[in-house]
Amino acid sequence: MDSGTLKLFAAIFLFSLPVLLGTPQLTGRRIGNHVVTKAEAQALTAIAGLALGVGYLLVVG
Repeated sequence: MDSGTLKLFAAIFLFSLPVLLGTPQLTGRRIGNHVVTKAEAQALTAIAGLALGVGYLLVVG
């Protein structure tokens, strides 16, 4: 496998990991008067995962 393919797989993994681990922890949590839904938790963790994935790709080139 090409090294670029491996880097892409690693970035996809880094993107997915926060969504898989963070969504159950955030779902149902109360922030002020608002209760976080599953879709909102997925969106919040996807932003964190996107930052990790893109950051990884920027660092490794």
